[in-house]
Amino acid sequence: MKVNVVTAPNWHDELVLMAELSTVNNQIARFVLRLLDADAGRAEQVSVSDEGILGVRLVDLGYALQHRAVYRAAVRENGGKPIEVPGARQIAPSRTMSATGGSHE
Repeated sequence: MKVNVVTAPNWHDELVLMAELSTVNNQIARFVLRLLDADAGRAEQVSVSDEGILGVRLVDLGYALQHRAVYRAAVRENGGKPIEVPGARQIAPSRTMSATGGSHE
């Protein structure tokens, strides 16, 4: 079994992506729990702002994952040599959802 190793120039981007995925996973869990609490009458609804921020984060990470998949496929097809992938999107700094429904910069 051959394991693809991240090349030195890309290690930072990989770590950033994994950290952002971990963060948004936590935000999704809090979002779902908040929706359930609101439905049961134990909490206020999720704010429109928080819902929108989470949606933007999910879309951005979706693009980042697509970019990573294209890059990995290109490396495999190029004999293990990385190539530049056009249209790469950078992950923007995250805004976090608060327990009270407001966002932080």
